[in-house]
Amino acid sequence: MRAHSGGTPNLIVLAPEADHGRRIPLDKDYMVVGREPTCDVWFDDPCVSRTHAALQRHGNVVYVEDLGSTAGTLVNGATAAPARELHAGDLLTFATVKARLEYSGSDETMIAPTGAGAIHYVNEQHAGVIHYDERRYNSHVQYVNQQRENFLREVAATRTKARWLIWTGFAAFVVGFGIFAAVDLNLLKQISNGIQNPDSGPPTDPFGRPVGGIPLGLIGWALAAVGMLLLIVGIVLHVVATSRRKQAYREFPPLPPWQGPGS
Repeated sequence: MRAHSGGTPNLIVLAPEADHGRRIPLDKDYMVVGREPTCDVWFDDPCVSRTHAALQRHGNVVYVEDLGSTAGTLVNGATAAPARELHAGDLLTFATVKARLEYSGSDETMIAPTGAGAIHYVNEQHAGVIHYDERRYNSHVQYVNQQRENFLREVAATRTKARWLIWTGFAAFVVGFGIFAAVDLNLLKQISNGIQNPDSGPPTDPFGRPVGGIPLGLIGWALAAVGMLLLIVGIVLHVVATSRRKQAYREFPPLPPWQGPGS
């Protein structure tokens, strides 16, 4: 363990093996550690919570605080809730991820093994950083594409429901309007016959013959009204679905494939 002398604080990842040796500069005053691709310090590990912990810098002094993660955050085996001040060589644990805090001002980084023993020095491995960046970018692309697909599936289901409501409403309106129009024509016919033949008396069924105790004209009017309501709801849903489809591409735009540095 070595105390810092004003250098840049870094986290050196010790585990898991896929991230072993990865150096994470703590170059911001506030950094969130988590599984969410938008986190400042991102780990592709299902045991790490989406927003797992926070790292705060006050000058060259670093503090870590657990953000209510499922697996917890530890500093040298002790919980980091509430916030704890860190010192060079401290071992941090975020679920299954283990990292050591070091201070460096050059391309060399001190990495102490988890057990007792010698201290080793390793140079920056740019190829490893590139491979990590590519893996992180590809994972982010996969996340964005998955979110967009989920969004679009919901939109497609809404549009299907909207079309069903529109066609059902249209059919109900046409049938109801047809029944109502037929009853009106029959009423006009009875009125015309009454004018031509005064002895026939007034129309006996002005709203049409009853069906189940309800005049047929009222049934047609109600059916047409329900059909119109379904039409309006379906059109509104279709407009909303179209708007949400545009929103999906706006919030989760298609990302280009990894190009690599200098391409």
